[in-house]
Amino acid sequence: MKARVTEELLEQIRSKSKSERQEIGDAINQVFESWGRPHGHSGIGIRRLSKTIFECRVGLDDRLAFVFIAKPLELVFFFIGNHDEIQKLIRSNR
Repeated sequence: MKARVTEELLEQIRSKSKSERQEIGDAINQVFESWGRPHGHSGIGIRRLSKTIFECRVGLDDRLAFVFIAKPLELVFFFIGNHDEIQKLIRSNR
């Protein structure tokens, strides 16, 4: 399995403080390490938002959205935002 961060998300991450960047990196690592083990998902709040889009918690306000792509087996992290921003993203991609 692979993990990938899109260029758009990298731009968002670069605008964050060093501590926020560390939290985001930790969240990505936790998702990657726990993917496929449902009991590990609860610790970081992995939730299915649509058929292929999931989110996890990053700190108190931010959520990290990612896509699970079955072939090739890959987690693609593509967006970070608060609950409302993630919901707007999901609605716009239906």
